[in-house]
Amino acid sequence: MEFQIKNSATITKQKSECFVLPIFLDKNQIDSVKELDLATNGLISQMIKSGEISGEIGHTTFLYSCSTQLKQKLLFVGCGKLKAFDLKQSKKVIQAAVKELLAKKVKEISWDILNINSSITLQIAKQLPQIVAQLTYRFDDYKSKKSPLASLTKITLLCGDKKLVKQANEALSQGNIIAQAISATKTIANMPSNVCNASYLAEQGKKLGKQHASLKVTCLGEKELAKLNMNAYLAVGRGSQNESIMTVIEYHGAKDKKAQPYVLVGKGLTFDSGGISIKPSAGMDEMKYDMCGAATVYGVMQAVAQLNLPINVVGIMAGCENMPDGNAYRPGDILTTMSGITVEVINTDAEGRLVLCDALTYVDRYQPKTVIDIATLTGACIVALGHHYTGVMGNNDKLVEQLITASNSAGDKAWALPIDDDFQDQINSTCADIVNAGGRDGGTITAACFLSRFTEKYQWAHLDIAGTAWQSGANKGATGRPVAMLIEYLLAQ
Repeated sequence: MEFQIKNSATITKQKSECFVLPIFLDKNQIDSVKELDLATNGLISQMIKSGEISGEIGHTTFLYSCSTQLKQKLLFVGCGKLKAFDLKQSKKVIQAAVKELLAKKVKEISWDILNINSSITLQIAKQLPQIVAQLTYRFDDYKSKKSPLASLTKITLLCGDKKLVKQANEALSQGNIIAQAISATKTIANMPSNVCNASYLAEQGKKLGKQHASLKVTCLGEKELAKLNMNAYLAVGRGSQNESIMTVIEYHGAKDKKAQPYVLVGKGLTFDSGGISIKPSAGMDEMKYDMCGAATVYGVMQAVAQLNLPINVVGIMAGCENMPDGNAYRPGDILTTMSGITVEVINTDAEGRLVLCDALTYVDRYQPKTVIDIATLTGACIVALGHHYTGVMGNNDKLVEQLITASNSAGDKAWALPIDDDFQDQINSTCADIVNAGGRDGGTITAACFLSRFTEKYQWAHLDIAGTAWQSGANKGATGRPVAMLIEYLLAQ
């Protein structure tokens, strides 16, 4: 898909196959609509008056060539009231327009959506490529008949304000890179577990490193993890024939290559059967998505390299598989973590925190500026926040606030949950330092409390994406969240 911005407010001089025009409920329409009305001898105003062209949000009217002076196709999209046209409304408009353009198999368009409200021009430029990518994404790697490629190949956005053109182009470029990162994350997350194991994640990391000279990729197998005393991490993968591998991706974009890095740690359970505490069979196929945290790290690191950010970033993909066999870890086992903290295993299906706790101890060697872990950690988060919001917790209020701000800017919704000493007592053990499951009450928070025991040396936040990382049912598939939020956070740094 090609995106470009032209410094123009005149739509009839464009040579695209189709013009997309916003229609408002107000009596007066924007200049481009008035321009087209003249070019069609008043046809547009007649159709608006008759109701054939509507200003209702998301309503579309598609016209083929309707004048000897104007041979282009026309798509009118309802935008509601002009004064109420904000970023939320613009997203609905973009979705409605792109769906109609795809249905009509239009190839090239010109669109003056950037000329409506200058206060959100840059945000629209950033969001549009992401929405287009979302609507055109297909995962058909394993289908015998591939989905046809999207017909829409070129979008030209018109911007009449010369002062905004340069910034709008930057925002458009960023949006396109974010869109590519989200798609890459979705593709890795959608891979079946018989293909995507920890070794596959490592291979993808190495390929990314070869594509970008700014990335250094290191893969630590079970021998290396054992030397580091990452016993909790290793315990989870003991029942699997697939080796546990932690993939480390380092990016040094700051002038000071030794400057404190921002660290991302992604849970990479490429399949989670629950282990000895086996899950119910219904929905177990979706446990291939238990590595969406690691997939998120991959996507973000791809974007970081493409954006050439002037900061240092480290991404960890903690690859592992939780399976039951004669060598699997058991309820009642006591594990000594890399940090020296001992953990009584109450439930082998609370495995993600065991992998993460050692990875979070490992990253202390980088003397990180901040650490953010991303994990499909608890079903309790879905109970609390549904499939709408990512749960955010941490030991630093400023970091949590920055992530919430980034989520709002990116349109990738997140919500802060409390994490305090009242919940810590639930993970006390009678025979070890802590247990790996604190019971049903406040399950999302007690899981974060567990992780907090291993993050006391640095500023840390935890993103629970169990409800937002994938969809079920007819639309089953990875969403690519919270890639946009994390890139927005890093851009702000």
